[in-house]
Amino acid sequence: MQNIIIVIDTETVTGTYGLLSVGAVVLSRDGGNLETLDTYFGFNNEFDYGFYFEQQYIYAKRNRVKRKPRYEIESELAGIVRRYGVTTAYAYNARFDKAVSMSYLPSLQFDWHDLMKPARQILASEEHYPVYKKLHPHIELTRSGILKRGYSVECVGRYLGLPHETHVAIEDAQMETEIALRLGLFDYATIC
Repeated sequence: MQNIIIVIDTETVTGTYGLLSVGAVVLSRDGGNLETLDTYFGFNNEFDYGFYFEQQYIYAKRNRVKRKPRYEIESELAGIVRRYGVTTAYAYNARFDKAVSMSYLPSLQFDWHDLMKPARQILASEEHYPVYKKLHPHIELTRSGILKRGYSVECVGRYLGLPHETHVAIEDAQMETEIALRLGLFDYATIC
């Protein structure tokens, strides 16, 4: 298979320390369209605390996802990556997810692409900015003409009419995928 990509979101105890969970959406590029092929949610059993631990726990319980050691999560996700031949990963604020992945899931090697920078540029365009500014009056543009603030997943999702960010890795990966699809970010994502 070719033109297969993955959108990854990680949730941690704090900052880039302590992987709580990882969510992934695998997509196939079929011409101009993208189609979801697979999703994955791994809930680490190393930590019982953290900013978003409770959200991961509730999601895992509701969906009967067992907590696993990190090496099992890494092995399962690596199997999905191999099965689909994924070489490119996307994330909203990819530097963060790349750092977490390199620390806690080192066998997963990707060319990482950031969705946040093109979102900042696209939302500052004449097509989006006037409506976006009405919804988020606190936003400003930098001197180079991109959003200076107000470009979080939550803010962009609200603009696009998506549900609130849950801070559950798989739900956030799905939301980031939807943002990228609606704004056409996959074509403009920057390598990090």
